[in-house]
Amino acid sequence: MKMIATLFIVFAVASSTLAQCPVPPTVPVSDVAKIAGRWYQIAGPTFSGTENQPKCVTADFTPKKDGNFNLTMNATDPDGSKNYGVGLVERTDNQNLLKLHTSPSTTSSSINVYLVDTDFDNYLAAYICLLDSSQSPVQTGVILSRANTMDAEKYAELTDLLINKAGVSTDYFIATNQKDCQY
Repeated sequence: MKMIATLFIVFAVASSTLAQCPVPPTVPVSDVAKIAGRWYQIAGPTFSGTENQPKCVTADFTPKKDGNFNLTMNATDPDGSKNYGVGLVERTDNQNLLKLHTSPSTTSSSINVYLVDTDFDNYLAAYICLLDSSQSPVQTGVILSRANTMDAEKYAELTDLLINKAGVSTDYFIATNQKDCQY
């Protein structure tokens, strides 16, 4: 719980004023409801260095009656302990923009998550921008897959999209280990 909870709290605290973050290019999304189900994190945010990265990260989006989603993230910490975090993902009028509310949250703010590319059946790439303690933008992202692996060509394409087009910093974005996982 430590690592996922820490990431959720860092996201919530750092995102109190996202107005200064750039909006990335996105692709048309026809039906964001298709995000429902289990996803495996192929790459994602890093804030604590590579040696402390969780592995076997999953994200489960469960539809709610109001059209939003409950989010449950599970991971294995470097010491082998299981970790989880929960949140609420709200749909917006913009099909490419989701609002993530973390729990527990120390603020009432939300995290803007922009869908930059997805087919909902196989892959999803999203851009996340937070403001650090000096109010400077920290741009990161996430690549999710319906399987715990991804074709190297698709991974390279989505990584290039996030880094070179959306502006994700390689300082805050890293591949996620999905080997030898027990989900």
